[in-house]
Amino acid sequence: MTDKNLENPEVNSDEIQAGLDAARVEAWKAYYALKSGEELEAAKRAHAEEVAAEEEGKFRIPSPDWRTLKPGVRDSALYTETSGYYDEDSDLTWWDGRNVSGVTIGLVQFRANVPMMPGNMGNATTFDFPMLYREMLPYNIVDVLAEEPTANFTEAIVDAARWLELQGVSAIMGNCGFFGSYQNVVQARINTPFFSSSLMQLPMIVQSMPRDKKVAVITANGPRLSMVPAIEACGLSAEDKANRIVVRGLEDAPEFVAAVSNTGKYNAARVEAEIVETTKLVMQEHDIGAVLLECTELSPHAVAVQNAVRMPVWDYTTLTKWIYSGTVRRPFVGHI
Repeated sequence: MTDKNLENPEVNSDEIQAGLDAARVEAWKAYYALKSGEELEAAKRAHAEEVAAEEEGKFRIPSPDWRTLKPGVRDSALYTETSGYYDEDSDLTWWDGRNVSGVTIGLVQFRANVPMMPGNMGNATTFDFPMLYREMLPYNIVDVLAEEPTANFTEAIVDAARWLELQGVSAIMGNCGFFGSYQNVVQARINTPFFSSSLMQLPMIVQSMPRDKKVAVITANGPRLSMVPAIEACGLSAEDKANRIVVRGLEDAPEFVAAVSNTGKYNAARVEAEIVETTKLVMQEHDIGAVLLECTELSPHAVAVQNAVRMPVWDYTTLTKWIYSGTVRRPFVGHI
């Protein structure tokens, strides 16, 4: 069932009201969002089963479709980090469909048969704070590389993002840099800050650099990243894309290609050597002032890259920590 069902239920309550009091009718509507036809018949059958169960002395609470539910209001100070609570603000609220607590950032997890090292967004030990993961199930995984956002891939991201919203996260992230192509179409359909891609850091990094310096963007596939709208959708102007960044891909690096080809195995040392060598070549060819690693599979090797090039290196993890620091503010402790 869709959100549209809830907005206009049009329930033929006369057919299901017999034997139910008004409160139970309202609960029935909320759980099943009835309209007519097959849905109504299914509800009748479910009601008959409920009546039979009650006659046998059983008690049943149906599980609602989470897609029909909405997040509630965060009206307690306990929705920010605290070491305790105050008596005047100790009333807690919850909402139907929320099943976890204490998570601030939700990650739309891309299905991939890839070992996820510490440093990878899909590895729960990458951060010293909890992340909430939700797998997306697109009709065609390759649509992440589409030259224009596709409806099916958009829908898969939105579906996962809305579930994360229902769990109370304060920000939602993608876990592939190419998700940047979907930044605008997804953000338009959810109510939580959405950070689709590591590429969202590019405008800030570019603006911090002297005009004669460029930013090296190391990516899984250079030609494809140059074709898709991910960089522009993440806020970098066409002029800066043409003049202030250098995109270099690992599409010809054999071990990296093996790693991202869903084989379920790769040699981390060889991948790291390919990433470092690719970055060093860019440094030799251009006047580079900073490096951005686009792909989540690159982040585990960020230290090795920085040791090789001796300059700032940003990636998915730096974006995530920045987001977290804004969504969970901590008091400053010290003295004058």
